[in-house]
Amino acid sequence: MRIVTPERVLADTEVSELTAPGIAGEFGVLPEHVTFLGGLDTGVLSYTDARGDKHELVVSGGYAEVVDDTVTVLADSAQPAGEIDAEAAASDRDQAQATLDDPAADTEATEAALLALKLAEAQLGTGS
Repeated sequence: MRIVTPERVLADTEVSELTAPGIAGEFGVLPEHVTFLGGLDTGVLSYTDARGDKHELVVSGGYAEVVDDTVTVLADSAQPAGEIDAEAAASDRDQAQATLDDPAADTEATEAALLALKLAEAQLGTGS
């Protein structure tokens, strides 16, 4: 499995399973999975490495591909759980919720707040 963003490679390792947030719903990949290509939504991607250790990252956008028993995740952005600042994520969540609660907020601000809320909730949902 390989997880790559435009900025860096976050993981390049053997895994026994992977679960990711797809645009059509959460999906899982096990060894010998069929060829697959799907869009990623914002949420928690988790995988279990060959030693049995579980890892979590928050991903947002991009694609996941399975070919020849190899998973490649090309994410627009990704953040390992250990790098998440829970206090900042809670603040982002609160700011997004305040925008959503504001009846004067325009469509653009509301859409941005929905995305920010989804990202903050995913960050707060990791084991960070």
